Amino acid sequence: MWFLLATSLIVFILMSFADDISIGVYTVRKAPFAETLLSDPEREAREAAVADSILQVAREELQARKVEVDSTPQSILLIGDSMTMNLALRLAEYAKANGHIFNAVNWDSSGTVKWAKSGHVAEFVKEFGATYVFISLGANELYLKNPATHRHFVDTIISQVGDRPYVWIGPPNWKEDEGLNDMIEAACAPGSYFRSAGMEFKRKKDGIHPTRESSALWIDSIARWMPNSSHPILLNAPTLELGKVNANIRYMKSTDK
Repeated sequence: MWFLLATSLIVFILMSFADDISIGVYTVRKAPFAETLLSDPEREAREAAVADSILQVAREELQARKVEVDSTPQSILLIGDSMTMNLALRLAEYAKANGHIFNAVNWDSSGTVKWAKSGHVAEFVKEFGATYVFISLGANELYLKNPATHRHFVDTIISQVGDRPYVWIGPPNWKEDEGLNDMIEAACAPGSYFRSAGMEFKRKKDGIHPTRESSALWIDSIARWMPNSSHPILLNAPTLELGKVNANIRYMKSTDK
């Protein structure tokens, strides 16, 4: 009897260390005895402590990245494609509510190529004395199969902004892109790209342009994100008492150069 019990125990232990055994369509699963026998509570506790420490360091680094809000009045310039007009209407309200000057340039059917080659970014920055620039470009380039071919145009636009802080507002994707958002974000300084792809938008009949109301909510989202940007400025939500605001939008035609 004792021999049979001892033999059974040895077989049980050996099977617990072996892989699952398959016989025809049947599989004998190994018992968790080996894991229990070989477990090391102290080692597992040390590994958990290290993991917690790594997470804490990551949190502290993230917190350290947050910059104090620049409360000085800014001269804000918003430039971009046909998405710009409705964005400007709401951003102008934020500007007035927080003591900023606001100007916008809406260039229909434009993309990074037109803006980079024309040199208009540098021209408008100088003309309006911009101290903070918002860029809304990319919607007309969602079709690109190889967005990397437009990287130097994005770099040129950013270089024309100069040393001023900026936020590049990513396009409101109505279709999947082939890496356009990733390319633009990689070109921008950390904390200077607002990814709009993945957001829900109510759109006009063309199925592309967000409605005025949806564009206002879009700007609201950007304002809430602003404290996490590389150079946050005051963008407290405007109140109903603000009244009518002139967005100071300059319109360029699609045929302009």
